[in-house]
Amino acid sequence: MAPDLTKIPDSPGVYLMKDDSGDVIYVGKAISLIKRVRQYFQSNKNLNPKTRILVSHINDIECIVTDSEVDALIFEANLIKKYKPRYNVRLKDDKRYPYVKVTINEKFPRIFITRRRSMDGALYFGPYVNSTAIRNILDLISRIFMLRKCRKSILTGRTRACLNYHIKLCNAPCMDGIDEETYRSRVMEAVRLLRGDTSDVLKELEDKMLSASWKQDFETAAEIRDQIADIKQLSQQQIATSGTDDRDVIAAVSDGKMVFLQIFYVRDGSMVGKADFSLSGTDSSTDIAVAMSEFVKQYYQDSPIPPEILLQYDVPEKDLIVKWLGQRSGREVKLKVPQKGEKKKLMDMAVSNAEMAKRVSELMTSPQESAMISMEELKKVLSLEVLPEHIEAFDISNISGTNAVGSMVLFEKGRPANSKYRQHNIKNVKGIDDFAMMAEVVGRRYSKLIREKKSLPDLILIDGGPGQVAAAKSSLDELGLDIPMVGLAKRFEHIITTKKGPDEVIILPRTSPALKLLMQIRDEAHRFAVTSHRRRRSAKLTHSELDGVDGIGAIKKKALLEHFGSVENIRSASIEELIIVNGISRNLAERIHNHLDQ
Repeated sequence: MAPDLTKIPDSPGVYLMKDDSGDVIYVGKAISLIKRVRQYFQSNKNLNPKTRILVSHINDIECIVTDSEVDALIFEANLIKKYKPRYNVRLKDDKRYPYVKVTINEKFPRIFITRRRSMDGALYFGPYVNSTAIRNILDLISRIFMLRKCRKSILTGRTRACLNYHIKLCNAPCMDGIDEETYRSRVMEAVRLLRGDTSDVLKELEDKMLSASWKQDFETAAEIRDQIADIKQLSQQQIATSGTDDRDVIAAVSDGKMVFLQIFYVRDGSMVGKADFSLSGTDSSTDIAVAMSEFVKQYYQDSPIPPEILLQYDVPEKDLIVKWLGQRSGREVKLKVPQKGEKKKLMDMAVSNAEMAKRVSELMTSPQESAMISMEELKKVLSLEVLPEHIEAFDISNISGTNAVGSMVLFEKGRPANSKYRQHNIKNVKGIDDFAMMAEVVGRRYSKLIREKKSLPDLILIDGGPGQVAAAKSSLDELGLDIPMVGLAKRFEHIITTKKGPDEVIILPRTSPALKLLMQIRDEAHRFAVTSHRRRRSAKLTHSELDGVDGIGAIKKKALLEHFGSVENIRSASIEELIIVNGISRNLAERIHNHLDQ
């Protein structure tokens, strides 16, 4: 039975189709809502199989009228991101590769890694697929150019400098340690390095490496060698092209279940990076041009827009999309399908990369098979008696000993069991003592499991080195437990065991499935610890600020903090961004915005 269509207006806007549970299953837009919605309930012969299934589940339709079709396009993309409707083509996981941001619009610029590009006047490089190499490059830039890392605005005339100044990683512009002109010249030297002009820096490093070798300081020479390798890898990512304009090149292929997309980023005439994405909610009936259109609308909602975007196919609603892109960027934007020359060669290369991503996806083993391979190798490497199907990992997060939090994450059969994660606020340790904090958290966790007669893990993983492992082991010994335990030291990814002597450290190749599983679990424990610590700190710092808003209770405050991460991010959010959060109406968003602004 078709829903009541009599109240749907003949106006531009968006429509939300809901099933009998009230869940949004599809979001669309139209210049005339009534004409578009009626098309779904005409003869089934005109509908593809996917749309027929969608229509069979529609129980209700909600419409939101907008002033124009462009406004409807923006609203549609926001609602798709909010509800993730089952039958919409949507950007899977909204994956983002890291960029390097240079805040050249500040008096004393910073250089740091970010996952988001914004139209904020800063200079961006990337994205970079190899985040480790670019982090190493930024560490090198800190040592060479001594640029500040402080997030706060510079207030010159301070009497105390931060730790970075004392360990010679910053010239302390906050204490007038360097004038603005000299500082900015160093920033531009670092920018040259990021753009691939590495010859001067490489020569200087090679001289230092040779000097260290002559002095038989082989550890320093090896460290410089690695720095040289990182710089060369950075410069190799830059492929020359004949043009001088900025542009994105987007190609797509489908395997009948998912659409794989490849973007090449061309900046200042060089291809500075690439990224791969996938779209879910597609099937064999999905037109790739339609999928590409949906990708463009969702991706450029919060990504910088170059003056030219090259597409593999002409997309539907091209004129509308061009108009919207122009409004967002404040200048003319062109969507083109290259037919010949250098741009066509770039597109062919992007298509080849998208095909490769599709083949890799087809060749990958299932998550269950991958987890089994990892656990079997882990059992062999650690000489475990049973397959480690139940692994618990611990990490500690604190700043100068304050608001210290211990996290425990649990993986079952190689997959995270999120509902069983636990957070432990440190109660008995004062000051900075990570070892004692680790001992407390491990002791509390397993004394509780013993009291409640619950099953114990097959393996315990500690985020840390020998000190943290020894502290955790002492808590197990006090409880009379003999559970296999290892640590994973971050810098070299060496496995620390509880044994003594040559077997205390196990070194596995980076390609080892067992090591990859341990790294995944360790990183998840660290993420959860940092998130828990940030949440606790934010709740403490922002209690009065958010509680002062009429209509904000504990549930809505928690939703806001989890969505934005901090009150500072909430303060800088627009009203349109605030209403995306569940439970936040436009009136409430305006009250929040006005209250925090004051």
